Amino acid sequence: MFLLTQDWSLIYLLAQSDSSSADATAGAAGSLVGLILWLFIYLFTSYCFYKIYQKLGESNAWFAWVPILNYWIMLKAGDQSPYWTIGLVIPFVNLVALIFLLIAFVNIVKKLGKNPWLILLMIIPIVNFVILYNFAFG
Repeated sequence: MFLLTQDWSLIYLLAQSDSSSADATAGAAGSLVGLILWLFIYLFTSYCFYKIYQKLGESNAWFAWVPILNYWIMLKAGDQSPYWTIGLVIPFVNLVALIFLLIAFVNIVKKLGKNPWLILLMIIPIVNFVILYNFAFG
């Protein structure tokens, strides 16, 4: 009987909000800016890695654009077993696979004739894009 006496119209269900419409609009705008920023970062890093793999003479440099295959080509270009890519999705094994991925990146940087210690600078935000650009085009 309780359910029959309640007003269940759609307007009342949708109108339940703690924030104003201005807050919702600002949140949507922030989400859009975040999406555009994420897309720019993805395109920039993928393009840089694509150029790096082309410099190294990898036949499948386009793998840099595909989210899982980019680890495959990085491990292959860094003289590690590309099958560690599978290990990246297995709990606890992924820690070992991550070490092999880091070793592969060090080997790639050495092949490019750059100082491997520059990889430590990639921890710093914004600087990592400059270092990656240097690896790709420097």
